[in-house]
Amino acid sequence: MAGRLSVVLADLHMHSTVSDGWRDPDEVAHLAADRGVRIMALTDHDTFQGVDRARSVAHRRGLGYVRALEVTTYPPNQMRHVLGHGVDVKHPRLLALLDRTQGVFRRQSEAWIAVLHEQGIGEDLQLGALAERPTLMPGAVLKVILQHGVMTEKDAWESVRRAVDFMPPEFYAPIPSPKEAVEAIHAAGGLAVHAHPGSVPDQDLMKEVLPLVDGLEVYTRRHKPEQIPVYEELARRHGLLMTVGSDYHGFNGDDYEAPRKLIDIRYLEKLGSRVEWPVVEKAG
Repeated sequence: MAGRLSVVLADLHMHSTVSDGWRDPDEVAHLAADRGVRIMALTDHDTFQGVDRARSVAHRRGLGYVRALEVTTYPPNQMRHVLGHGVDVKHPRLLALLDRTQGVFRRQSEAWIAVLHEQGIGEDLQLGALAERPTLMPGAVLKVILQHGVMTEKDAWESVRRAVDFMPPEFYAPIPSPKEAVEAIHAAGGLAVHAHPGSVPDQDLMKEVLPLVDGLEVYTRRHKPEQIPVYEELARRHGLLMTVGSDYHGFNGDDYEAPRKLIDIRYLEKLGSRVEWPVVEKAG
């Protein structure tokens, strides 16, 4: 097993239409398989809604699958996102935490839709129907706006800010701290990984997170080449395993590019049985 896994191409950070991605969970899994990925994880923001669909396709295509998500932490604008790999998707403590954050996202989205309607935008796009979705993020509204050419991406994000910038600090209070997020992931039997550290505006804020997590997502296309050695050294300094993830969203029709770095066998070994292989592969 170890010899085979040592050369595995894995993508442990991908998004779908369930959160703010542009492709359905099924399609995301097919894209991973088509590009030679052998182990994948759909890590939608603060929800497991797409896990079963992605896992089903992944297994039909012969891929190993890791049940996972990406947890938003406070303050949300600092991008201190924590990946939870191999979690129990029905764990009550983790689900309660996600419900809180999803409530914030929904209220943000509804506030933006209301502003758009006041400007005479979106009625013909049936943006109000988005409220019927099990999960709703501003990114889902953005997708509709851009697909119909109603606004440029820059104007759309400015519109979001106008809608939510007036929200008081307590509006975001339900969003968990990094410590609470990591503890919930661990309670649910998973491994916690700090996602795309190079995207954190205030790098000092990572100091409280790194002692808590199991790994650091060093190899991601969000990082510039010159950032990779910086975060490799940071991971070594804190004794963290380095993980690989594309953070694929399919934004505006972007094609999927699989990671170029192979996953560290030690991280796969730590995941252990959390990597779920198709039944036929187990039997073999």
